[in-house]
Amino acid sequence: MTPPSPQPNPLTAREREVAGLVLEGQTNKQIALALSISERTVEFHLKNIYDKLQVRSRVELVRKLGTSTVENGPEFGDNRDRPSEWRWTTHLKAAVSKIGKELNVSSWLNTPARPAGSPMGFFDAIRVCLGKYAEFAGRASRPEFWWFVLFVTLATTALMYVNENVSAIFVSAMVLPLLAAGARRLRDSGKSGWWQLFLLVPVAGMVLVGILWALPPAPDTQPA
Repeated sequence: MTPPSPQPNPLTAREREVAGLVLEGQTNKQIALALSISERTVEFHLKNIYDKLQVRSRVELVRKLGTSTVENGPEFGDNRDRPSEWRWTTHLKAAVSKIGKELNVSSWLNTPARPAGSPMGFFDAIRVCLGKYAEFAGRASRPEFWWFVLFVTLATTALMYVNENVSAIFVSAMVLPLLAAGARRLRDSGKSGWWQLFLLVPVAGMVLVGILWALPPAPDTQPA
């Protein structure tokens, strides 16, 4: 008796590429970058793949086609297949790990405080600004403020590669210390911290406050 011939693969060439990248554990954003297509197109291909293979999620797709790191790892929020199962704590843990590697956080947390009179460095500024999380009184030097702004910018960018939702959570957590540091920086330059209300004005307000943040310290202040 002649054995039945294997059924042809129902997926198109592009759908096979997408499915292969899913098996490698890549997110929709990573697949879009790898194939030079939009995330919406990736979602369209995934929908067709699910329909053709009669599966409902990435996990089921992986189990149908073979083993993958996706099966044992968390599903990222930007995959959007099963958003109800998204757990921000998992992403936050991954984000902290990534930031720790990028900035070598463990080393600077254990370093002693800088000697009095020495220039304010990158990690010193982070330590000081986070230590004064909601402290609007006092003053902040230009290095203290701008190093902290650089830290928030770099950390936010790194977190976006982990998950956009985690990045948004981090930015929300950093708004208060940024405003506090900004108010201290304005006071150091002889201005009132209330000038930051101009940040509510689109574009022009940011430019104005940015100029004020960049002013040198007032004559009656001492460099930090």
